[in-house]
Amino acid sequence: MRATHLLHQDHEAVNALFGRFAQLPQQDGAGRQQLFDQIADELEVHASLEEEIFYPALRRVSDRVEEAGREHAEVKRLIGEIEGQDPASPEFDARVMELKRLVLHHVGEEEGPLFMDAARLGPEELDRLGREMAERQEALKTSLLQRGMRAAKRAARKIA
Repeated sequence: MRATHLLHQDHEAVNALFGRFAQLPQQDGAGRQQLFDQIADELEVHASLEEEIFYPALRRVSDRVEEAGREHAEVKRLIGEIEGQDPASPEFDARVMELKRLVLHHVGEEEGPLFMDAARLGPEELDRLGREMAERQEALKTSLLQRGMRAAKRAARKIA
């Protein structure tokens, strides 16, 4: 699978999670928290793939990587602000919707100009990157250590 196809699938999966979040009643704090945690985990794994594998390769053919990195930092900052808030509060809902807007903007930039730049890497390189990213994604999602690190990050942000 090409790297850009894998990333597109991730984008669609996160968008579906945001859609499910929007359907939950505000009073369902536990459900909203669980779904937000899933969104945060998906975004963290996705950002790791891009930052570790995709963006370094893309730097050869694109000058847009730095902006994408800044957008990642903004997403991570906002996730940190959301964590620890009451998931049944209107503020939590507003911040998650802000996160959704930010992520959708990033996706638009990425799947437009950035993916067009990535095409200059060629199909063989995009396939190779896709295989590498799929392996890393599986490792990140299944590793107990990685899951523990993500949970510890969430707990630390809630305390701070």
